[in-house]
Amino acid sequence: MDGKRILILASFGLLLFALPLVAGEASEITGEAKIGASYDLEKGESAWGGSLNLKYDTSISSNYYFTADLLLSYQSEGYLQPVMINELFLQGIETPSEEVDFRLGLLQLSWGASDIMSPVDVINPTPFSLSFSEDALKNKIPVPALDLEWYHSWDWSLEFFYQPDFVPNFVPEGLEKQILAYELASLLSLPPQNLSLSLTKEEPLVDFSHPIWGVRARGIVSSVDVAVSYLQGYYLSPYPRETNVFLGLDGSSVVDVTMGYPRRSMLGLEFQGEFPLLEGSTFRGDIALFVPERWINRINITQPSGEVISYPQEVFQNPYWKGSLGIDYTTDNNTLLNLVWMWGNPYEEGEDISPYLFLAAERPSDDNKWTALLTSGVSLQDGSMVNVVGLTYKPEDDWNISLSYSFSSGAPGSKLAGVGDGVFLGVKYSF
Repeated sequence: MDGKRILILASFGLLLFALPLVAGEASEITGEAKIGASYDLEKGESAWGGSLNLKYDTSISSNYYFTADLLLSYQSEGYLQPVMINELFLQGIETPSEEVDFRLGLLQLSWGASDIMSPVDVINPTPFSLSFSEDALKNKIPVPALDLEWYHSWDWSLEFFYQPDFVPNFVPEGLEKQILAYELASLLSLPPQNLSLSLTKEEPLVDFSHPIWGVRARGIVSSVDVAVSYLQGYYLSPYPRETNVFLGLDGSSVVDVTMGYPRRSMLGLEFQGEFPLLEGSTFRGDIALFVPERWINRINITQPSGEVISYPQEVFQNPYWKGSLGIDYTTDNNTLLNLVWMWGNPYEEGEDISPYLFLAAERPSDDNKWTALLTSGVSLQDGSMVNVVGLTYKPEDDWNISLSYSFSSGAPGSKLAGVGDGVFLGVKYSF
């Protein structure tokens, strides 16, 4: 039995053990119900979905707590798993000693000072999404892990992370083949409509004796929150390691691709603080140095005559870095402005890294029931842009209604032009 199954069974066992032990006042159930609909203005297609998020927190004793976070969802496009555990863990506070906290189970972790798209935040895999919304960018898949933090002093701590099973990013199989087929068609100059693709993925060996692990030291230096981290693991999306192409006389092609997950190590630096001369402003930044194993895609093309042409394609060879630097400023009328420069987005790795600039603004009404939103991003490499304008309304504290319109520009194949144009309407109820 692999490590993930053992930890899942252990986590459910802890849940069954904990429930009978708690009194009603020691437990709390919270949640969110969401429904949403979108319309793609370019394709003329609509989509809709809904979700129910239930979170159960209970106190087992003065030092031990249990959390279960379950998500039930449906999406007409089929990009989401219908049932998903967001988190399921046992938490210890000041135990087994006063200087130690821990969490054990299915965890979501957030490393990095940036609110979203931090290059340091690479522990949890993510589900596939075509959305550019903040909720979609924050979605994570939990991993079976132990996260332990030792507090050396009031301002410095050392965190240790241990994961005995590999969990990759989630992309529906049919969609994954479609994306890979178009990439291979472009790389090999083959017509995608005549390409038949067979895909095999080989996951790395990760178990209790060969874990994914990391350490993170964080503290305060001259009123600036800083953290230095190291993570030893693997890329969460697969990359081709062998591609066999068989060309037919009729122009068709059969492609067999074997994919794997290259090993990588990450050294991260994160920092955030307040500007001393500008009240209401903060700065935050993340820098991540990635050292991948050398990864080569062996391409073998068999001609109709039987001749075989073989050559290597370098996927990863040299270390590279990614980074982000942001500034937040809140004006006197509570307008929030956020400007972020980014070197590499979450979907770029290796030699594909490129620079971006993002601007976000939020302006609430005087009664805080209405909020106007604006998010704009531009690729500093090719000039493509994506913009999202929106409006949220809170008739009551537990209700939220949002309407947004997104539009992009740029040449076909540019960095941000593929986001597309669309309208989204959502309703959320919290309890």
